[in-house]
Amino acid sequence: MLDDINLIPQTEIIEQKRSKIVSSSTIFSIVILLITLGISAYLYTTLSKIDSDIKKTEAEIESLRSNIKSMADIEVAARNLDKKYNALRSLFNSRVKYSLLLKEFEARKPFDVSVQSFDVKTGQISVSGTSGSYISVKNLMDNLLNKEFQDGNPSLKDVFTSVSLNSVNLDKSTNDVKFLIVLTYQERKLQGL
Repeated sequence: MLDDINLIPQTEIIEQKRSKIVSSSTIFSIVILLITLGISAYLYTTLSKIDSDIKKTEAEIESLRSNIKSMADIEVAARNLDKKYNALRSLFNSRVKYSLLLKEFEARKPFDVSVQSFDVKTGQISVSGTSGSYISVKNLMDNLLNKEFQDGNPSLKDVFTSVSLNSVNLDKSTNDVKFLIVLTYQERKLQGL
């Protein structure tokens, strides 16, 4: 029964409850404030670290840009060198190898035929010379057009496409046959060999 009797006035009880609530809410607010301060400090340090990383990366990028700009002359020189290399390569691949044409002609020429002039133009050759007989001149013309000729370069077996005899006469003082032939050839056969 003594427990039921409360001698503290009602206003005092309300005041004590209010003071407990205020102290509880103050402690709760301080705890929330501390948590907020902790999160803020964490975010601030993380943001500062990210900021310093960004600045460091930007400095590295600027350094690399300056390195690239300093290599601009090298890049220009390399591009020019590449253009020159490609031009030379295409020139060497597309050049006509007249020495092979001369070797092929010499291989097909009979032994008693002597060449006095050999005028090479694009796709056409004018040959003048002497021979011991008309038959040697005929053999020269046949050999030049013979696609199965054995003594020549196999890749040039059909380099000569036509032969025409422009003049032939017998020199009575030397008993030699003078001739002038014009032959056509495939220039593309002499490229890239």
